[in-house]
Amino acid sequence: MPKITCLLPWTLALLGTAAPAQTLVDPSRQAQDPCRAEVSKFEQAIGFIRQNQGAQAAADLKEKLLPAKLENDILFKDGYCGLARYIREKKLNR
Repeated sequence: MPKITCLLPWTLALLGTAAPAQTLVDPSRQAQDPCRAEVSKFEQAIGFIRQNQGAQAAADLKEKLLPAKLENDILFKDGYCGLARYIREKKLNR
């Protein structure tokens, strides 16, 4: 039987309650993948809202700007570059 402490980080990540990965992005990796870097900037902006106004305000804003279903559809179909293109087209990166 696996230890619960080993599963905790994975469980938290699956539930979305773990620390946002975008704050831990390696700068050298951003240079290699500009699409992920652009999406990361959007996520960092949402993270700023989360820190200052709370998780619910951040979730509501993100859902309004980029509904979760649409985000998943774009990622599945076009990857991070498709998502970055959507963010640019909707001017969500300002």
